[in-house]
This record gives sequence, C-alpha cells and structure tokens, in this order.
Amino acid sequence: MSELVTLNVGGKLYTTSLATLTRYPDSMLGAMFSGTMPTKKDSHGNCFIDRDGKIFRHVLNFLRTSNLDLPDDYKEMKLLKREADFYQVQPLLEALNEKEAEMSTHEKNAMLNITLDQKMQTVHFTYAVSWKTRIMWCCSGWLQWMVSQRKSTPDRP
Repeated sequence: MSELVTLNVGGKLYTTSLATLTRYPDSMLGAMFSGTMPTKKDSHGNCFIDRDGKIFRHVLNFLRTSNLDLPDDYKEMKLLKREADFYQVQPLLEALNEKEAEMSTHEKNAMLNITLDQKMQTVHFTYAVSWKTRIMWCCSGWLQWMVSQRKSTPDRP
C-alpha cells in the first residue's frame, strides 16, 4: 500500500493514500503531493489546505473511485464545482457537468391547488426543471382561462 497522508482541510481531518492524492497528476493535489508544489503543515504536522472540509469529502471519494456518487437531492453542486475547479481535477469537473445536465432534465412532480368560487380544485402536473418557467407560464395562462370560463358560466343552483 502507498504511504498514508493525513490532510487538514478547513479543520476537517482526512487520511488517505499518496497514490489517491496523485491519481490525477495534472491536478493541484497531484502537484502538491508529487513534490512539484509546496504544502503547508498544521501544528500537528498534517498537510493543511484552507478550503471547505465538508465538500472535500466528495473530491476525495472521486479521487478514490473515479466515480461521482452524490445523493439525488444534492444541493451544493455550485460549491462542489468551485472546489473541483480549485483542485483542478478535470475528470471531476467533467463528471459534475454531466451530473448537472442530468439533474436539469429530471422531471419533477408538482401539485397546484386552486380555489374558484369557494371550491378547491387540485391540478397535478409534471414539469422538467429546465422548462419550469415555461410550464409555470402555461399553467398561469390555463388558470386565467379557467377563471374566465367560470366567470362567464351562469351560476348553478
């Protein structure tokens, strides 16, 4: 097994192998741990990187597996992309761009409750995130049409 390295990333400690950190030699981590670029040490002798320690978990997992494994509801994509850019892990940046494109085309379910003349109407619809604005505009137009139809319909007993 390769030499172990303990990193202090923004106060969070990670222990990994030198081989993992140098997996992508063109990355900043590859340069830091191949000796091309100087590293800073904390008071305990750990390599210190002044970045987001929580997000680094995903960077390190990608270095270990070359796979981007994020939860379906992952909300910190911009921050992770910024960190991947900082570390210059090009394959991770490419995987994040693919994941972002995939997430933007996922369909979302929504429910819209409408009250017309004291009667609740529920409309269920599905929209794709990238088309959200247009779908909402269409729904708005449909609602205006429904309201106008209700107003033009004589009152029922």
